[in-house]
Amino acid sequence: MIRKLSLIIGAALLLSACGAKKPASQTTKQTRQLINALPLSARPFLVVFPHSTSKLLTIYLDRVAGNIKQSSIDLEYLSGNALKGGRTTIDFPKTTPYAQAFLLGSCSSGGKCSFDTDLISGNIKNKLDDGTDVINVLRSDFTFITHGEVTTTDGRVTYTPSSAKQKDQILLDTQGLPQAVAGELAYAPIAISAVSNAKIIGKLTFRVSGVKSVMIYDGSNFLAAKADISADSVGITLNQLPWNKAANIVRDDLKGEAETAQLYLLGPIVLIK
Repeated sequence: MIRKLSLIIGAALLLSACGAKKPASQTTKQTRQLINALPLSARPFLVVFPHSTSKLLTIYLDRVAGNIKQSSIDLEYLSGNALKGGRTTIDFPKTTPYAQAFLLGSCSSGGKCSFDTDLISGNIKNKLDDGTDVINVLRSDFTFITHGEVTTTDGRVTYTPSSAKQKDQILLDTQGLPQAVAGELAYAPIAISAVSNAKIIGKLTFRVSGVKSVMIYDGSNFLAAKADISADSVGITLNQLPWNKAANIVRDDLKGEAETAQLYLLGPIVLIK
């Protein structure tokens, strides 16, 4: 079960507070963290999906390099003015793709749950530990699509749905790619996740310069996409069906009941320099 973020005082800290000393022969591993420094080709593919009940988010993780021993994922999101979140740790080797549901709310030990509303945006931090003294941290953002036009937290991408019926979706930048793509990216891979196989219709506007071409992943391959490209912006008209994957998740809101969820995604869309 995913628990809400809380302050945990470890036994080692308690011992330190009581004056306990570390044996002279014991050494502490020193690590340093690098943020979004891992080459794109070496990054796992990580996406967040909405759920048809609006009570869950599902993390989908694939293409994890063989040298990664552990992935620690922190998910935070804004519910109104309140910052909420959850955390999970995945030890490898493990069968991938891997999916895990995060509860958008909290449940008591008796099974009574309350759920967050007025969902705005969030971020995911993925700490990748390969056993060396360097931990690569991948950070990505997402925005809930619930009431029409939305803009990414950095202000550089706007999605305008064709109508108010285009909702229960998430605009996100993905961590990594589902497949290698030729060329250098001008901006992070962008995707839209959804709860059904209905066409995703609308307009994506990027405030990005130096773009030569656009590619979109269709579930099997990256294909050339039509786009209006100028010196400092890119416009893409969307009218496509998302591709989908089935994933097994645990419903914390249903006392740990298992579910095979269908995950729908348009993209990733990549801008090539």
